[in-house]
Amino acid sequence: MAAPSCILVPIDLSEGSRTIIDYALHLARPFNASVEVVHAWEPPQYVAPDLLVAAPGWNALSLEQVAMDTARKELATLLQQMEPPQVTLKHRVLVGEAASTILELAEQERFDLIIMGTHGRRGLPRLLLGSVAQKIVSRAPCPVLTLHVAPDKK
Repeated sequence: MAAPSCILVPIDLSEGSRTIIDYALHLARPFNASVEVVHAWEPPQYVAPDLLVAAPGWNALSLEQVAMDTARKELATLLQQMEPPQVTLKHRVLVGEAASTILELAEQERFDLIIMGTHGRRGLPRLLLGSVAQKIVSRAPCPVLTLHVAPDKK
């Protein structure tokens, strides 16, 4: 396997996301690999994403616009709080079911490695919620490194 030159880091914007990004940046440094941090916002199943959200004095925005703006701000804030990376660092927020959106991006842009967290859910929560990490590990077009996010970091 060749050294990675571009690493994809999907995050869920939980507290553990910072740990995952830090790890990816440290791993990328010796290889001078670029790192792209991605958050996939999944529209709610029972609410239309084009539902308008409004309050007195606000312009009406769609639920999707509000969610995307919020996610972009959270991601930018998270990255600004970190030490300046010594490698190329990009970030973006996408819309779609997390696993399929990440898999599609990894394939289209030919990432060499995916580094992501796993919460280690077991039993009924895993059955009901599914595991984004498991879906990505089983179908990714490149190697996947999963990091267990400690319970206090969720």
